[in-house]
Amino acid sequence: MLESAQMKKKALVERWKLTGGKGGRALALALVFLLVGFLLGQAAGADPTIVPGSENDPLVTASWVEARLNAFFQKERQILDDRMKQLEGSGVERPASGQPVYITTPAPTFQVVVVAPGKKLLSGSGTEFILRSGRAKAVEGAGGGLSDLTAGRNIPSDELVNKDHLILSPREDGRGVVTETEAIFLVRGGYKLE
Repeated sequence: MLESAQMKKKALVERWKLTGGKGGRALALALVFLLVGFLLGQAAGADPTIVPGSENDPLVTASWVEARLNAFFQKERQILDDRMKQLEGSGVERPASGQPVYITTPAPTFQVVVVAPGKKLLSGSGTEFILRSGRAKAVEGAGGGLSDLTAGRNIPSDELVNKDHLILSPREDGRGVVTETEAIFLVRGGYKLE
């Protein structure tokens, strides 16, 4: 056993002689670079004051996210509960859970209105109408013209109203249409003929 240790030592000495002693220098140089890299890494990025899981920790944990979401949902639930209590005291009836709700008042429907030539159809606030046949020009009120919801624009006074376009009168201030020929309208909402 002693002989094998001496042979290994002799082999290492021979190898060192063949390399001219550069193997040891290369190893020492590698260790120096490794040490310098480690020290630079510590100085550049490590902040010893940050505790994992604290407010300053840049990583977000699942428990932190859950805590934030639970707090948010508790606030929202409280707001909804408060609103429900307000509605219960206001006389609004709330159907029992799982019970169907029946609406007894029918939704307003379109009425067919025939307007003679030269007559005006003046619309009420929020009235919608559609020109189905004939020719009619827009009449502006004190606050402006009619809204063509189909085309997405305002209809100025004395412009022909397009057939089959949904027209809205936002106010009851004299807005409407005047017919050039007999015209048929579908009207939903308040109106008067002059």
